[in-house]
Amino acid sequence: MAEKLFNPKQIIFGIVGIAVAVFFFIVEPPEGLSIEGMKCLGIFLMAIVWWMGDVFPDFITAFWLLTFLVVFKVVPLEMSFAAYSGGVVWIVIPALAIGVALSKSGLLRRIVLKILSKFKGTFNGQVKAFLLAGNIIGPLIPSATAKVAIAAPLARTYSDTMGFEPKSKGAAGLFSAMWMSFGVAGPFFLTGTTMCFTMIGLLPKESQGVWTWLHWLAAVWPWGVVLLIGSYFAIRFFYSPKHEVELPEGYIVNQYKELGQMKRNEKVAAVVLIACLTLWISESIHGISAAMVALLGMCVLLGAKVLDRQAFRSNIAWDTVVFIAANTGIAGVFKEVGITKWFSASYGVYAEPLFSNIVILIVVSVIIISILRFIFVSQTALMTVYVVATTPFALAAGIDPFIPGIIALVTVNVWNVFYHNVTFITTYAASGEMIEYKQLQKMSFVYMGLCVIGLLCCIPVWKMLGML
Repeated sequence: MAEKLFNPKQIIFGIVGIAVAVFFFIVEPPEGLSIEGMKCLGIFLMAIVWWMGDVFPDFITAFWLLTFLVVFKVVPLEMSFAAYSGGVVWIVIPALAIGVALSKSGLLRRIVLKILSKFKGTFNGQVKAFLLAGNIIGPLIPSATAKVAIAAPLARTYSDTMGFEPKSKGAAGLFSAMWMSFGVAGPFFLTGTTMCFTMIGLLPKESQGVWTWLHWLAAVWPWGVVLLIGSYFAIRFFYSPKHEVELPEGYIVNQYKELGQMKRNEKVAAVVLIACLTLWISESIHGISAAMVALLGMCVLLGAKVLDRQAFRSNIAWDTVVFIAANTGIAGVFKEVGITKWFSASYGVYAEPLFSNIVILIVVSVIIISILRFIFVSQTALMTVYVVATTPFALAAGIDPFIPGIIALVTVNVWNVFYHNVTFITTYAASGEMIEYKQLQKMSFVYMGLCVIGLLCCIPVWKMLGML
C-alpha cells in the first residue's frame, strides 16, 4: 500500500494555514499598515502554522513563504531572496564544508581523543573530559550533529569499558557530559553552530556587522561558563555511581596511538583550521569578514582535495543552508513593507512591562519559548518567529535586538520531551541507546535553569558593551 502524502494532522494545519492567509488578504488593513504589509503578515502566519503542523519539511515551507511573497507582489524577487546573496549564507556553506573536512579527514576525532586522554579514566575524570572537550572543539565545527556523531560512540565505548550497564546511572552520566558540551553548548562561540549565523541574519541590517567572533564571545561567555560549571555539578549530583570505577590504564592513550601519525589530509585540515580561527579572532584588525575567511578556507580544502566533489555534494546539509537563507531574509521584508514600524507603534505599549526589565524579560522569555517548543517542531522556525516578533519592541526599549535573539537561540535547544530536539534524537541513536530518555529529561530542566542563570550573568557584560 502506497504511503500517504499527508497525515490528518498535516492536512488540518495545511488548510488552517491557507485560511489564515486568505483572511489577511481579504480583510481591510488596520491603520498604519499597507496592503502589502497585510499580505506579508498573512503569508508569514501561514508559514508559522505550517511549521507548527510539520505540513512540509521546514525548508520547503520557507521556500513557499519566499515564493508567495513574490507571486502575490508583496516584494520583488530580489528582496524576497536577498539573503541568498548576503553574508550569512556565505559563511554557513563554507563553515559546514570545513566541518565536513575536519570530520572526514579524521582530525576531529584525533583532537577529541587527545583531550580525553589528558584526564583520569574515572567517572569524574571523564565527565570533566567530555565537558571540556566539547567546549574546546565547539568553535571548530558549526554542526552539533557532526560533533555528537563522533563523541556519542566514544561515550558508549567508555561506559561499557568501565563496566556500566546500559541505562545505568553511570552510563547516563557520561552521556550527559557528552551531550551538554558537544550537543547544546554551540552558542558559546559564533562558529559553534549554524544557528548563531541564522540568529545574526534575523537582526536588523545595522545590527549585524558588529558581531565578529570576539564580540560574540565577549557577549556570551558568562552563559557558556555557567553552563559548563553547572552541568558538571548537576551530573555529579544526579548520576555519580555508588562505587568508583576506572578505565584500564592507558586505554584512551592507546586509542589515540592507534590513529598513527597524522595523514596528509589531517595536516592540511589542521593548517586551514588554525588559519581560519586566527583570522576570525583578529577580524577587527585586518577587516576580512568571517564569511570571506571561511570561503578561503573552503577553497583551499577543495583545491587540496581534502574535501572532494562527492563529499561536497552529499555531506553538507543543503536543506539547512536553504532554510537559514530563507529565514534570515524575513526581517528585511518586514521592514520593507512597514510591518516592523507598525508592530512597534501598535503593540509596543503592551510589551513595555516585559521589555522595561531585563531580568523579567529573560525569565519570562525562557519559559514562553520552552512552552512553545511543544507546538513548534522546528527549533529554527521558533527562533525565527520569536526574534522577528520581538525585535521592534527591543529597539523601542533601547535594548540591542541581539539580546532577545540569544535568549531564543539558547532556549530552543531544550529537550523536555523526546521529539523537541532533533540533534538529541540523533545523539541517542549514535550512542547505541546507552540511556533511557527519562534519565536525561531532568537535565533539560537543569539546562533551562542554567540558561536563565547564565543569561542573567550576562547582564553586566551587556551593559559594558552598550547593549542595554
